[in-house]
Amino acid sequence: MTWDLRLGDCLAPVTGLASLPDKSVDVVITDPPYDARTHERARSLKDGGSDIPIDFAPLSGMEHVAACLRVSRRWVIAFCSMEQLGVYRDASGDETWIRSAVWVRTNGTPQISGDRPGQGAEGIAIMHPEGKKRWNGGGERGAWIGQREADSVHPTQKPIWLMEKIVALFTDPGELVLDPFAGSGTTGVAAIRLGRRFLGWERDPKYHAAASKRLAGTREQTDLFRPKAPKAKQETLL
Repeated sequence: MTWDLRLGDCLAPVTGLASLPDKSVDVVITDPPYDARTHERARSLKDGGSDIPIDFAPLSGMEHVAACLRVSRRWVIAFCSMEQLGVYRDASGDETWIRSAVWVRTNGTPQISGDRPGQGAEGIAIMHPEGKKRWNGGGERGAWIGQREADSVHPTQKPIWLMEKIVALFTDPGELVLDPFAGSGTTGVAAIRLGRRFLGWERDPKYHAAASKRLAGTREQTDLFRPKAPKAKQETLL
């Protein structure tokens, strides 16, 4: 199996994550819906300024945390709003919570009202089942800086450079990467490009179709052809 993307709810009691045995995947890397407050106030920009509405419900609970920790042998990585990091820590528990990281968006949506700072970063909750931990980043800090892509097909789609970075740091070639909230399939695309296998769930038929098309067209890439993370530019202060 190179990849398998299942249509349905990952939290369904029979056909979702409950159908997987304990420790049956190597690493979970996922971008679940965020909290209701974030969804209500979110603005996503595309093609220089038009809004992409968030057309799916916000997160209503944290059941996915325990489910992901159960099926994973190693890391569980979940994107979230900055305000949710504490919620993830509480849901994970002291023995499995590792720490918070951030993706700093250098081209994030500005604050339209102008009366407060715009949101400059998203959180990344890092968890691990009890046991020895290992990653490929050495002493690298958990702060990844760069732009999001303008040509996304999903309102909260993460850039491929970022997902390739996360996959490269937290997984090894040949391992099975799980994304139970697959969206447009970017986690899977990154995994396949880097020589990993991929398993995912997506409950929206249109995003499942878009992700399946992307995954079917993806092949493992060598470093020569892999896109590099964009470098942040320092704006002139004076």
